[in-house]
Amino acid sequence: MINKATVIIAMTSCGLLGGAAFAQPADENAQSTPTNGMVFLINVDEDEEMDGLLRWEQELGSRGLTAMIDVSGPVLDAYPQLFKRLAQDGHEVIGGNAEVCWDVPYEEQYQAMLAVKTNLESLTGKPMQVFGCKYFSYDENTVKAAEVLGIPYVLGRGTEDIRAMIYTPNEYDVGIIKVSNVEFSGMGRGSLCDISLYWRGATEADFAKMVDASLSQNPDSMILVSHPHIGGTKVGYWNVYADALASSAVEWRSFNDWLDQVAAVARPYSDIPENREVQYLDPTPVVPLDQLENLPEIGEKIVMFHNGLGPMCKEAEAFLADLDYPIEEHLTGESNFHALLDCYRIQFPESEGISNSYEYFPIIFLNDRAFSGFDQSVRTAIEDEIDQ
Repeated sequence: MINKATVIIAMTSCGLLGGAAFAQPADENAQSTPTNGMVFLINVDEDEEMDGLLRWEQELGSRGLTAMIDVSGPVLDAYPQLFKRLAQDGHEVIGGNAEVCWDVPYEEQYQAMLAVKTNLESLTGKPMQVFGCKYFSYDENTVKAAEVLGIPYVLGRGTEDIRAMIYTPNEYDVGIIKVSNVEFSGMGRGSLCDISLYWRGATEADFAKMVDASLSQNPDSMILVSHPHIGGTKVGYWNVYADALASSAVEWRSFNDWLDQVAAVARPYSDIPENREVQYLDPTPVVPLDQLENLPEIGEKIVMFHNGLGPMCKEAEAFLADLDYPIEEHLTGESNFHALLDCYRIQFPESEGISNSYEYFPIIFLNDRAFSGFDQSVRTAIEDEIDQ
């Protein structure tokens, strides 16, 4: 189950199997091997706008890349079609637990993990490969529960600075993915992540310096993290991520390809280093989030409310699936369906299409227009809006 293609059994404190005495001098003209990199996106709060995630989806899609995406239960319930589509498009959507898992009894962790796994797999139709708790916390009970439930990996806070790696406990058939974890100017350690540094008082410029310094270390593997409601919506943070994605120092890979390249270290569980440092329980940002410069809204997105059953809904789904355009779908069974639809309808007193009073599904919003029902006239209007 666990990818053990690259397993290191023993290491000295220098990180060399045979000791430093046999190391060869570095060739200053030799070109470094690009870092094995993976993008990790985290969506925690259902009140967060999804524009940032849609921007990430667009950007990664344009580069032929996918990400590992951690989604909490409330967000999954609020936007099920979005995450179903992301999973179908090759992104590794993983299960997130909004609670801390350190020192939580086994049965409690097992039940929480089972609920997450059941919910996610029923939506995506794919096995859940990774489970992550708040702050990437885990303990031996987390690993035990993951093994019983057939979940190959759990997330853990990094212990090798920018270097990401996997520990495989000898006692369990579960890997612990250690996420890149960096120190910032006396503010403690945290993920290489927008919100982690923002909460600890770093500015956008500080984040840019930290990412540049991390890339310059040329680790063999790394994980770059973003909470899309910051990294995908704020100009300063987005520019840092865009530069990192374009860097020749990193070979960005999908989850499974990243696994094929990352170093795995087999040890007894008791010998696996642990990191429980979290110094941003009480966020202390230097600039309020709403004062940071925003990117233009993804606005150029299609939002469709429908029941997934009627002929017009199915025809609209097929039409939208062929468009190279960000789409946000909502089905009638979602808990917040009607409340969210009402928010949109308030902005548009009348609809176009087959009905001017929202009598038919699908109901589609695009830019400053709203459509009810679906026919050739609606299809043409949407195509015209996209082509503008």
